[in-house]
Amino acid sequence: MPFNYDQLTTHFGHIYPAHVQELCELLISLRKQFFGDLDLMLILAIIGSRTLPARHSTTMTYQEFMASEKQATRGQPINIQSVSECSGIARETVRRKIQKLEALGLVERSQNGMLTVTAKAASTLSSSTEASLQYLAALGDISRGTGHA
Repeated sequence: MPFNYDQLTTHFGHIYPAHVQELCELLISLRKQFFGDLDLMLILAIIGSRTLPARHSTTMTYQEFMASEKQATRGQPINIQSVSECSGIARETVRRKIQKLEALGLVERSQNGMLTVTAKAASTLSSSTEASLQYLAALGDISRGTGHA
């Protein structure tokens, strides 16, 4: 059962401590995956949100998401300037971090400077995706009263 703002605020005392604990675990996992650089993760997430927008993923299963051929089929590339504006990270910093993501094979840049997440990113970052799923599952359990507080 999805939860809404009223449910969250009504049960805040029960949900908040578990949320903070689970969020910390997720951030620790992401920090390890991204060499201690959460800005690198944020930049990749922003590019990924354009590569696979929500409107294209609503009927997608986890297995379909992880299938490499699905990753490259839909995309609306984004450029460095747009990533900088969206994230609030300085353009030069975004440029350097994108170079690192390119070197890792997680992002590709077209000749016109547009960025997309590669199919390799899904398999390389599967542990991060799993950690995100665990976080969401824990929040769902808390909202249903089956999780820890």
